[in-house]
Amino acid sequence: MIGVSTTTAQLRGAIPWESPRPLGLARVPVGIDVHTGSAFCFDPFQAYQRGIVTDPVMLVLGSKGSGKSTLVKSLAVRMAAHGYLIRHIDPKGEGHPLASYFGVDPVRPGRVIINPFDGLSPNDRGRMGIALVGAALNRALTPVEAAAVTAAAAHSEHLNLELLAERLAAPGDLHSPLVITERDVRDLIAGLHTLGSSVAGRMMFGDSTVTVDAATPYLGVDLSGHDDDTLRVLMVAVTGWITGLWGTDRLRPKVVILDEFWRLFTDRATAEWAKHAFKMSREHGASYIAVLQHLGDLRSVDEDTRAIAYGLLADSETRIVYRQPPDQAAALGELIGLTTEEISIVQRLVPGQALWRVGGRSTVVEHIVTDIERPLIDTNAAMGGIDAR
Repeated sequence: MIGVSTTTAQLRGAIPWESPRPLGLARVPVGIDVHTGSAFCFDPFQAYQRGIVTDPVMLVLGSKGSGKSTLVKSLAVRMAAHGYLIRHIDPKGEGHPLASYFGVDPVRPGRVIINPFDGLSPNDRGRMGIALVGAALNRALTPVEAAAVTAAAAHSEHLNLELLAERLAAPGDLHSPLVITERDVRDLIAGLHTLGSSVAGRMMFGDSTVTVDAATPYLGVDLSGHDDDTLRVLMVAVTGWITGLWGTDRLRPKVVILDEFWRLFTDRATAEWAKHAFKMSREHGASYIAVLQHLGDLRSVDEDTRAIAYGLLADSETRIVYRQPPDQAAALGELIGLTTEEISIVQRLVPGQALWRVGGRSTVVEHIVTDIERPLIDTNAAMGGIDAR
């Protein structure tokens, strides 16, 4: 507007995309606002405390090589510097440099047993049992079956999968408002026996054989080397185990990185667990950073499971969208409410740039990686150090 005097507030009203209202957050630097050249910082807890968002869940989407893994690992280092406890569920085994940096060894199920019920509340134990049995049966449980698992899981403070099977084998002893018969629990017991004989089951049946300092700044769980079905069940078990480590601690912020997040949406039982975990994030004082490539990751799931997944994506108030292929950008934009211009922009982003959509405010951010961080987060070391982000 040549020759016209105006304020930045008026300019934002006239051209909101070109001059977005800043978040005003000063904790955890991310990079540079591409449009203004100013520093961009983001902290999910600070954003929640200031009312910018109503939950601390972060969703990161992007094509391979776009920069999402680099961002997430960089955030892990920077958030840990602010005293946050970082918990990294790592299906690809790429977190070893981070573990070395923090002076810890990754936990590797198979070498150790993790009991997914350790430290969980009775309500969370029931939901964990329903998720694991449902995953083993590859179907949703009936209301009576879910009630049976819930009652068996709440029977006493100590629980593992072996004890769960034993309690289900005596349905007459279960305290439930529903009448539960031996016929009602038959499939549940069979599913647990099937799970116990599987690769995943052998890593989680019985009591935990690993002791972890609940106050350690970084905890990585390496789930690499397993097939899809094993990974799906292990990721559910590990999220429960990590939650149990927190105990009653509600004061120190915790960040859970869920790489390959789409694996939790390959069946309804595990999708329901993910939905519950996100819902309880505020109560647990935790922020989940869920990482997936694009909506195409969910194309093979059934309609009910897809509805749960899409509901979680749509409800997330912090969406970090890296480059999207044209056939995915429009569908994603419709799901999370991107404007026509934003849909166009996410198709043109270069590696390292992302559209940050936080509480309805949009900013294109160039992620800045420091020289100290680069050896810890470079996922292309095997390609001669090429940084494709």
